[in-house]
Amino acid sequence: MIGILTGDIINSEQIPLDKWLVPLQTFLKTIGDSPTDWAIYRGDEFQIKIDDPGEAFLRAMEIKATMKKIKDLDVRISIGIGEADVMKEKILESNGPVFLRSGRGLDDLKKSKVTMSINTGSELMDSELNLYLKLALFGIIDSWTVASAEMVSIMLQNHGVPQEDISKKTGIAQSAISQRLKRANFEVLMDLNSMFVKKIKTLE
Repeated sequence: MIGILTGDIINSEQIPLDKWLVPLQTFLKTIGDSPTDWAIYRGDEFQIKIDDPGEAFLRAMEIKATMKKIKDLDVRISIGIGEADVMKEKILESNGPVFLRSGRGLDDLKKSKVTMSINTGSELMDSELNLYLKLALFGIIDSWTVASAEMVSIMLQNHGVPQEDISKKTGIAQSAISQRLKRANFEVLMDLNSMFVKKIKTLE
């Protein structure tokens, strides 16, 4: 079982290409190699393989934060969880239930006002997790400022690193880090991620 993230950049045509493409590529390179583990296609769409499906929501948040650091930019992400029947050297040529769930999920997102969804193949679990995602999006993530998104991105890239060390690394006062994380409701999102991980483990 793996995770597949399929997404597209919202308002990409209104932002210079290098402003969002380079940060996205830089992040994707931390996950794996292209075209095996990820690909950017049709201009502003992408697909990513997550070997540990329990990390799918965390990775989706990282992409959200990476893109929302750029003013007026956002991203839609469809999370698919399941099996891959065929894994090719190019991710875009691979196939299986997990790819169908993720791809169809993105098509559905384009027709709605929601920017993140999940499809695990379990109707009951999907109903619950998608409700949590909507609450997190409308109540927290959609309200991130550029500064909030930047701080969330830093914290996720330095998972487990004390704020004091991040302060020394970034030059941002620890008090400012704490305030920005509080405004971004970072702790609530980490609680949601913990719950997500536990739910996904029940599918294995």
